[in-house]
Amino acid sequence: MDEMSLLPRERANNAVREFLSSRDWSAQTPARRRILAAFLQLATTRGFDSVTMRTLGRELDMKAPSIYSSFPQGKDEIVAESLRWFTHTFARDLLASAEEANSAEEYWAALVRFHLAQQLQRPEADLWDLLVATDKVARFLTDGVRDEVGLWMGLHADMYAAAAEEMGYELPARTTKVIFTLLDGAGRWAGWTGRDDDLAQLLDHTVALTRSILEVGSGSRTLA
Repeated sequence: MDEMSLLPRERANNAVREFLSSRDWSAQTPARRRILAAFLQLATTRGFDSVTMRTLGRELDMKAPSIYSSFPQGKDEIVAESLRWFTHTFARDLLASAEEANSAEEYWAALVRFHLAQQLQRPEADLWDLLVATDKVARFLTDGVRDEVGLWMGLHADMYAAAAEEMGYELPARTTKVIFTLLDGAGRWAGWTGRDDDLAQLLDHTVALTRSILEVGSGSRTLA
């Protein structure tokens, strides 16, 4: 099918699929997976700065040479791979959720619901945000990792823009940033109790809130 004949959200989904196909995570060795999982666990429970190769080795009951055999560049490489791994899983699972939508309104709701649930239920989401923000100041990531993260952030924003276009709205970059700031900061304002019924109410409320931001931030509908 001609790409231009697709709905905006279908084109956005295809772009995410192409992004996901650029990396084969099935080739990741069990040892590397263990190390990444342990790093994320330690970084989210004890703080990123507290994680060293020594503390990682104790957590895994592994000697430092064994860790370096999987990640020759040490912690910097583990951090970079963790960012890539979380980015990939987030994008993959978001796409799966978004593909179930039958309309632009459902698509928007799916994007918001998934993002909010991830921020509240997975501490790694906050760690990802922290590392990306820190790199803007300290520039500790490699150009390749920074470009990959930047590409995903653009594709993520494009998914929202596609839903907005189908609903008849323009979505300025500033409005997208407002919505992402709201969702990324959910842990600071949501007051989630941990109960499923409370989460359901939060998801519904946040979908409505982001739609209000869209309507105000776009200024006017693009379609009659």
